Amino acid sequence: MGSTKQLLRAGGQSLVRRACIAAIEAGCKPVIVVTGSNSNAVAAEIADLSVQPALNADWSAGIGSSIRSGLAAALAEAPSISAVILMLCDQPHLNAKILRDLMTTWSTAGNPMAACHYSGAPGSPCCFANSMFDQLSRLPSTDGAKKLLLANPELVTSIPWPQGEEDLDTPADWQHFCQSNPPPT
Repeated sequence: MGSTKQLLRAGGQSLVRRACIAAIEAGCKPVIVVTGSNSNAVAAEIADLSVQPALNADWSAGIGSSIRSGLAAALAEAPSISAVILMLCDQPHLNAKILRDLMTTWSTAGNPMAACHYSGAPGSPCCFANSMFDQLSRLPSTDGAKKLLLANPELVTSIPWPQGEEDLDTPADWQHFCQSNPPPT
């Protein structure tokens, strides 16, 4: 991206702060924020929120290492949690409602995984029962949780979320988002 993506501002707030607030408002607890590059600046941005930063010193190895760091921190904070939601801060349309819908879907469907569905496939945010924690912790560093969702479609309940398709991975993505969502005047 050329800068610390988590600190880009949309709607007057950084992406990481917006994601944290969505998780808090949805009732997620604990809220763990995995940091890597520029971890001090990211942690400072959310220091006043009820969240726990978890440094992934191996962040450059890939998203699987961040999943392991976040899962370990969540289990250290709440050893008996029944599920985790994995989410990204670069989905600018993420909000508490979609997270609540995901939690409700997971808790009522009876499957160990629930995920948002967009672009023809399941994706983030996604929810994993504690029965899946071992598999999450064994993901290769280069693989994300989508690997588990795709490998076991019969164990996944999906909810439609077409807005999930927009994520901010490149400067061009960011420019397009800013042009499509100008700040209020």
